[in-house]
Amino acid sequence: MTAIISGSVAYDTIFTFPKRFAETLKNEDIEHLNLTFEAASVKKAFGGCAANIARSLKALGGDPLIWTAVGKDIDPYLNFLRERNIRTDGITVFDDEWSAQCSITTDLNGCQLTTFHSGAMEHAGEVPFSDDPMIDIGILAPSTRRPTLIHAEAFAKHCIPFILDTGQTTPQFTAKEYLDLLEMAFATAFSDYEADMIQAMTGLDGRALSRRGKIVFHTHGDKGSTVWINGEAVPIETPEITQTVNPVGAGDFYRGGLLWGLSNGLDPIISARLGSVMGAARAANMPINRIAARNIYEQYWKNTPF
Repeated sequence: MTAIISGSVAYDTIFTFPKRFAETLKNEDIEHLNLTFEAASVKKAFGGCAANIARSLKALGGDPLIWTAVGKDIDPYLNFLRERNIRTDGITVFDDEWSAQCSITTDLNGCQLTTFHSGAMEHAGEVPFSDDPMIDIGILAPSTRRPTLIHAEAFAKHCIPFILDTGQTTPQFTAKEYLDLLEMAFATAFSDYEADMIQAMTGLDGRALSRRGKIVFHTHGDKGSTVWINGEAVPIETPEITQTVNPVGAGDFYRGGLLWGLSNGLDPIISARLGSVMGAARAANMPINRIAARNIYEQYWKNTPF
């Protein structure tokens, strides 16, 4: 079956800051902030949430279909995806725009400062929904406000169950808009930081959101995740595969594992464990495929089928 993935395809510039942001950033200085973080390393990468999720899902043997808009500089990225047999027929190129660009600085705690320009992705709402009859699940990954709202309506219209994952774009939405999006979804996923934003905006935490009949996947970085179902919490640990190299994209790879598990009939707990395997492998820069993921899974959760 096919998973349709709405979200970003972006060129990333990733910096590593060898200290902690908290040692430099002080609350009293925020209003007149003017400082430089001296990076220990820099890397150019093919990124974006939708593309990262697709790579994770493909590594497990799934069939991801990215649904977004890109710009005139996208050819190297499209070639990169095609070399990995990831479909690009759901991606529309706008020749008068640049593709989305992202600059990410990560500190020793895995905290991130991100600057993002959406570019052609602003036109993603103009890209038609795929006519692929094999689509059985979707995810609404971080994009910009208008495409997110349009794509959610398209998911609902075509009766495609989807995971709501507004990510760092959450502040773009009002409380009503977020809850309307949640109403159309069967599940939602967010990090600790995003959980705080959602609770401040809606007054609802993971437990309360799950009591609305939605599955909630709440990630805690390298500390694992929590799955909320009908007000009950199930903690999910993160396998200690090897030392973390860089956490950028780990949350997206977690979501790829979720999609594979859920679309293959696995329950949310098993799917979240598989997501943790994929996220940990990404953070460790470890090559991963379905066999390797199964071996890691069975090492940590011996009595649970996968």
